[in-house]
Amino acid sequence: MGLLDPFKETRAMRYQKADRVYPATLDDSRPGVPSKGAPAGRNKHALAPMGGVPLPLPAPNVRPRRNSSSSCSPCHCLWCFFSFLIILIILIGITALIIYVVFLPQLPKYSLQDVAITQLAVTNRAGGPISSLAELQKPVLNADIAFTILVENPNEKVGIHYKDVSVFVFYQGSEFAHSFVAPFYQGRKSSSNVVVEMKVTSAPLSESQGKELQVAISQNDVPLLVRINVGAALEIGSWVLPPGHVQVVCDVRVSPPTAPQGAKLLSKSCKWVK
Repeated sequence: MGLLDPFKETRAMRYQKADRVYPATLDDSRPGVPSKGAPAGRNKHALAPMGGVPLPLPAPNVRPRRNSSSSCSPCHCLWCFFSFLIILIILIGITALIIYVVFLPQLPKYSLQDVAITQLAVTNRAGGPISSLAELQKPVLNADIAFTILVENPNEKVGIHYKDVSVFVFYQGSEFAHSFVAPFYQGRKSSSNVVVEMKVTSAPLSESQGKELQVAISQNDVPLLVRINVGAALEIGSWVLPPGHVQVVCDVRVSPPTAPQGAKLLSKSCKWVK
């Protein structure tokens, strides 16, 4: 034995004590030395390289799963949309059927009852009689006409709000007068006379129209076309439906105020256009 043997034994005992005191996982955490009882790859990330202090494991690189309830494929969205549309159409149809069965709504009736004419003359632009060829080529019409229109509501449970009523008068396809009626309400199962007044001043006519209208006035038989536009909304109980529009066209023949029997309605023929 040499002089250094006691020192070697003391050093070996010191390492043995250290092995017993400190856990193997901390003592052997030197770089490149795997921990005892733990996989080499995992311990490399679990322990710090030099301090022996454990580090948190890195979060796993896992993509979050999409929530299928929060996304919608195009086919699924289209199916939902068309399903909703079909259900809505069915509900509207059922509602309309119930309203029809309960209230039995009928269309209102419109007819031209009478006409009052205080002036109907073909003149020159100054309002006097035509006396020259130049005036004959540019005639004008002056008239003062009032039509009486009968409006009937045959419904016992439905009222009618008339929001837009207008009347237009034509001669040989050319409009020469129009007027509008103020909005009004018509109660259930009732009829009303609506008077529409029109005053025409210097309405231009073509040369042929002026000649033919003068002949018709002299013969006491003037053909006119009257168009009645109606915009009305039905009142069913406390509901007021969106307004609808109808158009009535009447072919009428009138006599002028210069006729022996005076101005009157000679004939009429009315029809619904839409």
